[in-house]
Amino acid sequence: MLRLLLLFLAALDVNLSTDTLKQGEILYISVGSDEPGLVSFYYRGAPYHLVPYNDRLVAMIGTSYNTNPGRKPIRIVFRQGLTEEVLDTFVYVVSTNFRKSVITLPPSKQHTIDASEQERKNREYEEVVQILNAPSGTFYSLLPEMFPCAKKISGTYGDERWTNGRKLWNHSGLDLAVAEGTPILAPCAGMVVMARDTFIRQGTFVILDHGMGLKSLYYHMIERSVEDGDLVQAGDTLGFVGSTGIATGPHLHMGLNVHGVPVDPLFWLERKEPF
Repeated sequence: MLRLLLLFLAALDVNLSTDTLKQGEILYISVGSDEPGLVSFYYRGAPYHLVPYNDRLVAMIGTSYNTNPGRKPIRIVFRQGLTEEVLDTFVYVVSTNFRKSVITLPPSKQHTIDASEQERKNREYEEVVQILNAPSGTFYSLLPEMFPCAKKISGTYGDERWTNGRKLWNHSGLDLAVAEGTPILAPCAGMVVMARDTFIRQGTFVILDHGMGLKSLYYHMIERSVEDGDLVQAGDTLGFVGSTGIATGPHLHMGLNVHGVPVDPLFWLERKEPF
């Protein structure tokens, strides 16, 4: 049973989805008020935009495998004219035990991780990071309605990826091992903000912006069906499963970012209600 933390500030009702997060999980914040006023929300000192949702204001905060465990401050500020009230609280982040995963790439894929074409790899990486860190546009959806394909998990979020006795990185998404050519469906509504082919590491891929800083990523496609600027609804086909980029075989790598922070897609996909 998910435990809710209920806080009250004057006419303000603040609801946090939990008071403790594992690395990679998402915190949902919901604010309601019976009186007019300006509400501001801060996490670790940084301001975050609140979005209208079901007659309340909501925001999302992401943690990653790189988030240091410990107490993270939260501040809610409520302003009515010249009057200002401040509520300070916090959420705890606790460690997650991530798996060690050894991968073996075929010779044809070695260039995806070796030092060759480094300038191009850096350029492509920066293009993706720029999109993920960009402010969200229109708000479309907070929660998914479906998995993008069958739930056949072959790689989990945060896995330590090793090859030839050295650690490459922590896995930033969820791997779903389905057959090549399987349609990849949009879990919920959003806008295509990046659709590209033949990136060295990502292969052919699509990134959706759902609003509120929430963006989902779909890598290693054999073919995509959408272009930049397309609006998609839940169940629309984004492309088809392949093994382009860093892939040992056909699968979908799905990533999820909240305000540029890579979070666990499975946590989001399996959540029916945020509160």
